[in-house]
Amino acid sequence: MDRRVLSGDDAVARLQERQEAFQRTVAATQEMATRMRTLTAAASDANGLVTVTVDSSGVLLGAEFSARINRTAPEAVSRALMEALAQAKQRVAAQTQEVIAETVGADSETGRAVANDLQARLGGQR
Repeated sequence: MDRRVLSGDDAVARLQERQEAFQRTVAATQEMATRMRTLTAAASDANGLVTVTVDSSGVLLGAEFSARINRTAPEAVSRALMEALAQAKQRVAAQTQEVIAETVGADSETGRAVANDLQARLGGQR
């Protein structure tokens, strides 16, 4: 640790630098949050029985079923729904990772914290 005594001007300059860095971090974090709030992702199961859309938290916003579900066992429809939902969550997780990288940086303390929360909520890749 540097134990030099700073002059008054040097101390003020260092404080201003730290304040500016903090303000940049706050602005980047706010941009990240704003962009993440608007994210959605859609995905379909492999057989095209269902297409779902989720928001940035992985909450199901909608589900569209093809007419073929009338000729499909309920268990298969349920599996198709869960498959599509898992894929949509993975897609929104990937989008979120991109936003993190573009705003606060994936390796920043904030970026790692948000990515960890994302992993816990969505099971997304980190």
